[in-house]
Amino acid sequence: MQILYRTRVALLFVLYFLLYDSHLFAQNQDSVKVEQLGQIYVVGSAKPSSTKQSVPIQTLDNKAFERLGMQDLFEAVRTFSGVSIRDYGGIGGVKTVSIRNMGSQHTAVCYDGITISDAQSGQIDIGRFSLDNVDYVSLVIGQSDDIFQTARMFASAGALNIKTQKPVFDSHSARVSAAMKFASFGTYNPYLLYQQRLSDKWSLSLNGDWLISDGEYPFKIKNGENIEEHTRVNSQVNTIKGELNIYGDLGKWGSLVVKGNYLYSERGLPGSVVLYKQEANEWLWDRNAFASAHYENKVSDSFALKANAKYTYSWNRYLMINDIYIGGKDESFYTQNEYYLSLAGEYKFTDRIRVTLVEDYFINTLDATLPDFAYPTRYTSLTALAAQYNGPRITLTGSVLGTYISEDVKVGDAAENKGRISPSVSLSYKLFDNANFRIRASYKDAYRVPTFNDLYYSKVGNRNLSPEKASQFNLGLTWNGKLWEDIIDYASISVDGYSNLIRDKIVTIPTMFIWRTMNIGKVTMSGVDINTNAVVSLPAMMSLSINANYSYQYAVDITDPESKTYGHQIPYTPAHSGSVTVSWRSKWVNISYLCAAVGERYSFPQNTRSNLLAGYMDHTVSAGRRFEFGEHSLSVMAEVLNIGNVNYEVVQYYPMPGRSYRLTLKYNF
Repeated sequence: MQILYRTRVALLFVLYFLLYDSHLFAQNQDSVKVEQLGQIYVVGSAKPSSTKQSVPIQTLDNKAFERLGMQDLFEAVRTFSGVSIRDYGGIGGVKTVSIRNMGSQHTAVCYDGITISDAQSGQIDIGRFSLDNVDYVSLVIGQSDDIFQTARMFASAGALNIKTQKPVFDSHSARVSAAMKFASFGTYNPYLLYQQRLSDKWSLSLNGDWLISDGEYPFKIKNGENIEEHTRVNSQVNTIKGELNIYGDLGKWGSLVVKGNYLYSERGLPGSVVLYKQEANEWLWDRNAFASAHYENKVSDSFALKANAKYTYSWNRYLMINDIYIGGKDESFYTQNEYYLSLAGEYKFTDRIRVTLVEDYFINTLDATLPDFAYPTRYTSLTALAAQYNGPRITLTGSVLGTYISEDVKVGDAAENKGRISPSVSLSYKLFDNANFRIRASYKDAYRVPTFNDLYYSKVGNRNLSPEKASQFNLGLTWNGKLWEDIIDYASISVDGYSNLIRDKIVTIPTMFIWRTMNIGKVTMSGVDINTNAVVSLPAMMSLSINANYSYQYAVDITDPESKTYGHQIPYTPAHSGSVTVSWRSKWVNISYLCAAVGERYSFPQNTRSNLLAGYMDHTVSAGRRFEFGEHSLSVMAEVLNIGNVNYEVVQYYPMPGRSYRLTLKYNF
C-alpha cells in the first residue's frame, strides 16, 4: 500500500509541475497581440475511427439510428460484435451489457464523458436510455486511444460511450423537436426537445419523455405435447425522464457544460415462467438524479486541462407480495449517494507525443432497510498516467492505473482495503503506404472489486470475497477504402482475435432485482470478432448500406480439473452470435432490415441439457421517410419487430415478446 501511496504522490507532483509550467507559458502569451475571430458554429461531433484505432471500436451515429429505425440504446448495442445483452423481456425489462462475456461490471457506461455508476450491484440498466437526443454510440474493447479522459475509463475492460447532441443554431435562436411513438402492448412514448441560444456564448437544451405501457404481450410455452398460449402479466411500466444542459463558452478561460438529469420509474417485474406458471408478485420503483459539471480549457498550445464534478442520488423501493413473509410482503428501500471529482491534464511535447495525468476520487454510500445491514461507505482513488506516440504509420499508447479503495461500515466488519497497479499498452501499425491495412495489438490489466451486494447483502454477501483480476490480449487486422470505383463508395473490415484470463471470477446469477454471486476461480476466454460494412451507390440517387458482424466465443471454467464444471462454458455465453443490417435509401422511402442471431448457451455453470437455452434469430424491418416543409420537417417511421413471432429467451424462464409494431412521428421546427 505504501508503494501505491508514493506512486499517487509522485503522479500528482508531475501534474502540479505541468500546471505550473503551463501557467507560466500562458502568462508569457499576454504580451502577444491576439485578434479574436467571429463566432464559428461546428456541426456534429468528432466520432472515433474504427479502423485507425489500436483497439477494437465500433460506432453508430444518429444517421444510422434514423436509417435503421433504432429507438433505444440496447437496439444499437446488440448490433455490435463481442457483446452480450441480458434482457428480461417486456418494455421495462432490465437490460445489461457485457463485453466478451467478462461480466457487465467490467463494462463502463459513459454518458457525455462521465461514467455512470452503481456501487450496489455494479450493473447499469441500459434499457433506461433512448436514442432521441444521442449523436453517436461507440463501443471500445480494451484501452481507448483517447487518453485524455477520466481515470474511471482506464479502470474498465471496455466502455460503452454515449454522446448526446449539442445545440446548433442558424438564423433562429430557438429550435424544437417533438416526437410521438406508438407501439404494441399499450405502449405510448411522447418526447420533446427544446434548444435555446441565450447569447453568443451561452445556450441550453431541455428534453424530456414519458413512457407508459401495460406490457401485456402474448407468448407460447410447450407443455408436454401441447402448446399453451399465455399473456405476460405484471410487466407494466411508467417512466418519466428529463434533462437540462447549459453550455458556456468562457473564451480564453475554456468551456463549461452543466447537466442535470432525473428519472422516475415504477414498473412491475414479470417474474419467471416455471412449470407453465408465471410469478407476478414483484414491483420496483426508481428515482435517480444526478448533477454534473464539465470544464475544459486549452491553456496553451502545449497544455490542456479537464475537470469533472458529479453528484448522484439513487433511490429504489422493492416490493414482493408472498404469504411466506410476515405480513404477507417483503419490502425494502435502498438509497445510494456518490460524490465524484476528476482532474486531468494533458501535455504535448510535440505534435506526435503527448502525456496525460488523471486523478479521480469518489465516495459511495449505501443505506438499506435490511436487518443487520452494514451501511457501507467506500472511498476510491484512481490515478492514471498515460502516454501516446501518434506517427504517420504507427500509434503507440501506454498507461498505468493505480487503484486504492478503503471502506467503512456501521454494522459488523468492513472488507479489507484493496489496491493494485494496472498497466495497458496498445499498438496500431500501417503495413503499406498505398493501402490502409493496419495491424493492431493490445494488452490490458483490469481490476474489478466486489460490489456492495457482493460483500454486504444479507445472508448472501461475503466480506472476504476476492476482487477479479483480468488480463486482456487482442490481435487484429483492419482495412478500409474503396472497391470498384463509383460502385462501392466505402468498405471496411476488421478481424480481431483475443484471449482473456480472469482470476477469482465472480459470476452473477440474476433473479431480477437481487443479484446472487459466486466465485468460480479462473475463467479463460478466447474468440474472434469480425466486422464488415460497405456503402454501395445505386442509380437515381439511391444507396445501399450493408453491415455484418460475427463473434465466436469460448469461455470456460478452468478452476479445478476435478470439478463438474471444469471446461464448461460459463453461463449465458453463446459460442456463435452475430448481426446483419441492410439499408436501402432513396428519395421516396428508406427501408431497413436487421437480423440479430444468438446461438445456444447455458443458463448455469454445469453444461447439461436441462440448462441448455436454444438459439434464436430476431428479424426487424422498418420503413420511413422525411418530409420537408421549408425550415420544418416531419419524419415518419414504421417498424415490425421480431417478424418471425418467436418467443425466445435471453434469460431462462423469461420469454421475450413475439411480433410487435411501432410507429414514430417526429416534427422539427
